[in-house]
Amino acid sequence: METYPKTRLRDLIRLIGLLVRTRRRGGDLSEAVAGWLRGLTEQYQSPNIVIDLIFRRVLFVSGHALSAHVLASPPSSHAFVAGSMKKKAMSFLAPHALTILQDDEWRAFRTFNEEVLQTGIPHGHLAFILAQVEKAFSQPVRDIDEIRQRMGQVMLVTVFGEGNAPPHLIGDIQELFAEVSPRTAVLGSRKGALRDRFRGELGRLWQSGAGTTQPALLALAHKAAQKLDGTYRREDLLVSQIPHWMFTFTNSGSDLLGRSLAMIIAREETLARVRQEVSSVGRPSEVENVHRSPYLEACIRETGRLYPPVVQTAHRAARSSSCEGVDIPAGTELRHYFPVNNRNTSLDPLANHFRPERWLDPGDPVHKRAPNLFLTGARACPGRDLILFIVKAAIAVLLRDGSIPAKRSILTDDPLPFSFPSECARFEPARR
Repeated sequence: METYPKTRLRDLIRLIGLLVRTRRRGGDLSEAVAGWLRGLTEQYQSPNIVIDLIFRRVLFVSGHALSAHVLASPPSSHAFVAGSMKKKAMSFLAPHALTILQDDEWRAFRTFNEEVLQTGIPHGHLAFILAQVEKAFSQPVRDIDEIRQRMGQVMLVTVFGEGNAPPHLIGDIQELFAEVSPRTAVLGSRKGALRDRFRGELGRLWQSGAGTTQPALLALAHKAAQKLDGTYRREDLLVSQIPHWMFTFTNSGSDLLGRSLAMIIAREETLARVRQEVSSVGRPSEVENVHRSPYLEACIRETGRLYPPVVQTAHRAARSSSCEGVDIPAGTELRHYFPVNNRNTSLDPLANHFRPERWLDPGDPVHKRAPNLFLTGARACPGRDLILFIVKAAIAVLLRDGSIPAKRSILTDDPLPFSFPSECARFEPARR
């Protein structure tokens, strides 16, 4: 059986030299790595390459067939499970998080999460959540930090109920999720005391949420927990699900919101079309009006294709496998790096261009080539519908009265830079 091509020592030396030169020039290291990876796919004439890092080997996945093969089935000891480093890193914060579970435990908590987040259907609490979004974003924002803080306010009420959770949890979840990294997996973390206090706070909130009638995810979680097998009804297992709900608001959801807003206001025609759509469907304080904003949603999806808020995911082959006749030995560590996957100019010459219209056509190849905003297959994000609704609603509220004017930036013209320019996530409200 065939095997994927493997890098040589000179490839690694070239990467090290590239990183040193980029750092000296003050350049973007992620863009340098992406360029190196794209060069490898051209050099070895393969979208999937085994990268030999001397101390370990990682299969870099950019081919759509292999990506779909890995993501199609649930995490299983008979197929693919969470990557070893990912599991160690996430275990620091939430040792039973859905993203690192497998087999029966994964199936039980996938069902639990889908019931709480109401995957695939309009969430029953949308009207209440929309009121929180309108309250939080009724005033203009100035930068991504303000967006994170306001999304954090929405998160506290949505997850725990109004007035129940202390505001410091907004900062705690950001600080702790920053520790979910390869560094923590290898060296551990100095934030153990904060982690323990955070877990204790979540435990107290979980217990206080029993029997509540407030429209909060925690109340839904208590109901969903009653349907779990007794083996999985332990408090530590249930509380391990909460950090991801929180993180999606303050980190990946905030990034998607801020970058989409920056992209929209950088292009006058796009901004005018979004505002016209928001105006024509009525005030965004109505749930149905948010749903009737397909062009705004297309802008968000296109921004997520160009600048994915979650840039990578890691898996490990628990058993030997094969894809299109190529062998994947047991124990192989695999790494998806979505910015490279989504910017493949050999498949789409305009992959580096902002074209939201792609997403309005169900037959456009982009739906198969770049589905990674919320992942695909069995592992697709169970909260994708809810967070996309919240991001759409927040942008509609911010733009409904023209409080953020168009602003030229590096995002105005195509082709776009590979990494999102952080200076573009600064907004200047119109003067009254």
